[in-house]
Amino acid sequence: MFKKDPQPKASANIKSSERRRLLEDICKNYGLSQDKLPKEELNKILPKVTKLASFKSIQGYSGSIYYDENEIPTWFKSRDSIVYPTLFTVWKCPYIIPVIATHPHVIQVLEGGADLMLPGTVPPFDSRAIKGKVVGVVDTANPTVVKCVGISGVDLPSYTRVIGTQGIAVQVLHHSKDELFKINDLIDIPVPTELDLTMPVNEEEPSEESQSEQTTESEEPEEQVKSVTSQASSPRIDDIAETLSTLSLDQIDNFYIRSLQQTIKLDTIELPIIASTFMSSYIYKNLPVIDSSYCNVKKTSWKKTFKFLKAMVKEKLLDVKGKDDDLTIIKLMDKTNPFIENFVPHKTIGSLSKVAAAPTPSKKANEASIIHLYKPTKKARPFFNATTEDFEACYTANELRTIVNDYTKVKKLTNPKNPKQVILDLPLSQLVDVAENTPVARDKVFKDALSKSFTALYQIVMPGQDEKDCEIFKGEPPKISIITEMKIGRKVITRTMNFEKFGIKPQLLSDELKVKCSGSSTVGPCVQNPKMTEVTVQGPHSKIIIELFKEKGVPISCIEFEDKLKKKKKTQ
Repeated sequence: MFKKDPQPKASANIKSSERRRLLEDICKNYGLSQDKLPKEELNKILPKVTKLASFKSIQGYSGSIYYDENEIPTWFKSRDSIVYPTLFTVWKCPYIIPVIATHPHVIQVLEGGADLMLPGTVPPFDSRAIKGKVVGVVDTANPTVVKCVGISGVDLPSYTRVIGTQGIAVQVLHHSKDELFKINDLIDIPVPTELDLTMPVNEEEPSEESQSEQTTESEEPEEQVKSVTSQASSPRIDDIAETLSTLSLDQIDNFYIRSLQQTIKLDTIELPIIASTFMSSYIYKNLPVIDSSYCNVKKTSWKKTFKFLKAMVKEKLLDVKGKDDDLTIIKLMDKTNPFIENFVPHKTIGSLSKVAAAPTPSKKANEASIIHLYKPTKKARPFFNATTEDFEACYTANELRTIVNDYTKVKKLTNPKNPKQVILDLPLSQLVDVAENTPVARDKVFKDALSKSFTALYQIVMPGQDEKDCEIFKGEPPKISIITEMKIGRKVITRTMNFEKFGIKPQLLSDELKVKCSGSSTVGPCVQNPKMTEVTVQGPHSKIIIELFKEKGVPISCIEFEDKLKKKKKTQ
């Protein structure tokens, strides 16, 4: 539905009475009880400040989009349909729709505009996923994070096997690569790594006994930290972790606290860092060597990440900002604190998965990776038909070189008179656009094939991103352009453009430069190319801007600077 820009009109706040009716319709359509759900959850489902905008895309779709106060789309509908949740709403309230699992590589196909076919699903299915119901699509690698929202095309619970079946399982309406997801350019919302599918309910008024129990439970974290402190000098923690097959809650909690201690003592962490990244990159990896099933915060007494972090804030091990699941770690306990300094490190789960070979230090960990890829054109089809390689896939230059070399060896195409040459057979001659049976140098075969039978692509993988989640673009990688010039004879400005491909949003960049440069900044169309967006800041601030891009992970090789204030030498 949103393959093209929906071109929404300006949004306006809806009345409170309209919001109440809309919330009632949502609860009715999705089987939710307003009485049982806490007020905070109802505000997550439909924010207090809700805006409405109509849209009509060039594809012919028309309807309405609902936003929150930050202009993030929360719900959408076509002219005669019910309202559907956007991914942003599903990530906040993952329990509102049933999820259908598929294979990770299928998600990429769905993000290209396809529907989910029945053979591509993974049983068993949620009993709610009957024909016509709104469902979410997840992959088996991340079974709690919805990547697509659509309508079930069949009664999925009636299927126990899908091999050999036919039909559309889910008609996809919205996914993480479409224009509705990209419609907000002010706030960058990361894709979560894990969500809790449990529906929260209102708690009954606690009795005096339960209140005393809660008081006792609230005192436990302090006792746990004290017990960990006394155990910090024990050298047998590795043996304890490995020999225990079943762990009590206290033991699991202690291991998580030890993991935080080891993280603070040994790891260098760039702050601030979002909670999900902190847990996956440090806490889970620094746990002692225990069963991998315990590498989930749900196994602890805290049950949720934000509760674990809040407990650690009370113990002054770290400091956070944000609310509930949207937490960011902004400070860690000092390494010189006795609680950290006297801590004895343990063998971790992460150390078991490390490769023996030392990593190459040439690539900075906080720098984006530029991956050059090549996709076969129609001219390369005969060659790929003669091999076992996938014609539809994208390859790196090294992979293609290996494929060509292996092909020449299998087909025995080496020139007996000159081993440095290859005698072209028909598929290889079509690949390099040279007559058959012509002897050609080995290096020239590969170079000619790359330039004549493959389309150049590139992929930018920013720090913390997974290569599988990054979009592939045609052509050569972009270079961010920074220009300092004089405007109207007296005013010095610095213009920045061509940065969007690095995941940098214009409005966010403008806000950052306004603070860092202590001057006004604006966002508008580029002077040279109106299709591009540029950010202009008052004053000569090229050094500050270059450093900011480097902090964001942009390689210095992808930044170009031109100073038009310097007088050009006159040619004689």
